[in-house]
Amino acid sequence: LAGVDIMEVNNAQTEVSLRGFNQRLSNKVLVLIDGRSVYVDLLGATFWQTLPIGVEDIDRIEVVRGPGSALYGADAANGVINIITKAPGEGTSGINVGYGDHNQTHGSLWATGKRDDFAWRASAGYDYLPKWSRDVPPGRVDLTTFSGDQSTDASTARLNIQGTRRIGRDITIGVGGGLTQGNIAILGIGPLNNVDLTDLQVSDLTAFFDSKHIQIRAFYNRFHTRFGLESNTIGQSLLPGAADSNVLDGEGQYVGQFETGKGIVHDLHAGISYRLKQVSWTYLDGIREENHEAFFLHDEVKIGKYVAVVGDYRLDYDPYLARPVMSPRGAVLVHPTEKSTIRGSVATAFRTPTFLESYLSLPVQLPIAGASLDSRGVRADDPNFKLNPEHIFSAELGYLSQDSDIFTFDSAFFFTQTNDFIRLATNRPVSLGDAASGNAGLNQESGLYPVFAGGFENSCTLYNTYGAEVGTRVAPVEGLDLYANYTFNYVNQDDSGCSAQQKAANVNDSRTSVNKLNAGVQVRTDPGIDGSIDFHYISPQTWDEQVTNIAEQKIVDEAFHLDAYYLLNARVGYRFLKNQAELSAVAFNLTGYEHREHPFGQTIGRRVMGFFTYKF
Repeated sequence: LAGVDIMEVNNAQTEVSLRGFNQRLSNKVLVLIDGRSVYVDLLGATFWQTLPIGVEDIDRIEVVRGPGSALYGADAANGVINIITKAPGEGTSGINVGYGDHNQTHGSLWATGKRDDFAWRASAGYDYLPKWSRDVPPGRVDLTTFSGDQSTDASTARLNIQGTRRIGRDITIGVGGGLTQGNIAILGIGPLNNVDLTDLQVSDLTAFFDSKHIQIRAFYNRFHTRFGLESNTIGQSLLPGAADSNVLDGEGQYVGQFETGKGIVHDLHAGISYRLKQVSWTYLDGIREENHEAFFLHDEVKIGKYVAVVGDYRLDYDPYLARPVMSPRGAVLVHPTEKSTIRGSVATAFRTPTFLESYLSLPVQLPIAGASLDSRGVRADDPNFKLNPEHIFSAELGYLSQDSDIFTFDSAFFFTQTNDFIRLATNRPVSLGDAASGNAGLNQESGLYPVFAGGFENSCTLYNTYGAEVGTRVAPVEGLDLYANYTFNYVNQDDSGCSAQQKAANVNDSRTSVNKLNAGVQVRTDPGIDGSIDFHYISPQTWDEQVTNIAEQKIVDEAFHLDAYYLLNARVGYRFLKNQAELSAVAFNLTGYEHREHPFGQTIGRRVMGFFTYKF
């Protein structure tokens, strides 16, 4: 889709953002599976490889570009991606196995059934993802490693079970659960680059009640792992540790349709939500627990055949900020024809600090023997210090036409302003004041002396984004689809609110590529031969990354240029046995154009896999 930023850091870590602001451990897009959030609360990131479903379980994916806090809360700052799975009892059962170069492996098995008013679906799978390129070259005797495996980015097994029961005509209840286990490698933040997550266990339990006017949903997420830096110089710490996150979420809402005049129809949603977050993590200052509450209101008012007005309001209480945060949104939709829409909207959103940003407590070992950078969220020298939430304002005007059966056109023009961006703080030397407050001296746990203090801070920079998205899809004959879309994103970095010292430390950061182009063709034939070709182009960009300056013994901002790159992906398949079976081959980066999608990411080359699918 236009406006979607996808960045492959390594073979197991794909970062996704909407309309820019992608980063390592991307934290500005809310990802849902059937309405259940799957981001990891302690980091605010989404580890796609830990999801308990496979691509075979997906029915469709809905994408909301732009601020979504008015409906979904703090974690939907830049938008929402909702993965909707195939409903229990629908579709077929089947198996899909694939194998490719470098031993890349995929296996998936699913079954579904229905009896009277009860329906169920179960799936299981396994994935092995090799590294695109080694992070530690062979023969390095000056390094020590955490897991010792320099060939694997991910090895995960998953299981997911869902069941629903229909009671009468209007009531449906459902339960389900999922589990993923294995190991993955990720690119961290700041100077913490390659991190191995081992003994990974991600599980969930979900229940819901749907009726004509009342909807109740609850879920429980658990995330557990051991971790450490993939490698470090002998004598330097691998920063090993463990993380446990438990999240309990509940939501209830009233849904009603009514009229307030002739031709004026309301679709009203009003509800409350509660979220309990409990995190125990070696990198935090202790076990932390937060209770979040929210109230939300959504009303879509149709005024005759041609006009609709949408209003959203949400009030979130954030325990870290110890105050409520409002997220209003308004939109007007005009339908010139039955299948076309002109839409205009104004929205606000926010992102509250994550557990990492709020309660960090980590001594980062510096190249000087025995010295550390002491990164803390809670500062003894400033007990009243708190990060502000990131704020986003957006205005958008768009047009969608689906009048033709063979031609669809969509466009959007938008302006977004982001302030109070949360980033790693510029480190400062430990002073006598720190010693008086107990923040200096030998750290008994690490055996290091802190010479610098760090943490997170709100950036003084204001980011103004001017963007446009244009896309079309054409189906001239049955079985042939062609599509193309283009995204323009220009980010203006406004440092006028920064001090002279801050301006000197800042570097230019484009926050996204200015130009992105997607195009492709998909073919499906009666004899069973199918195929597709997809082309993607990303223009150059500059990244602001924080790295360790060994000469100055501190963390500094540095600009990294990333060249333009393209991808050409292709697929060919043959269906047989009355479409029950299929043999296919898939090529990612078919031309083998080697490139990086992040300055610190792995060098991406070509991958080819073959698949066999059988449905019954």
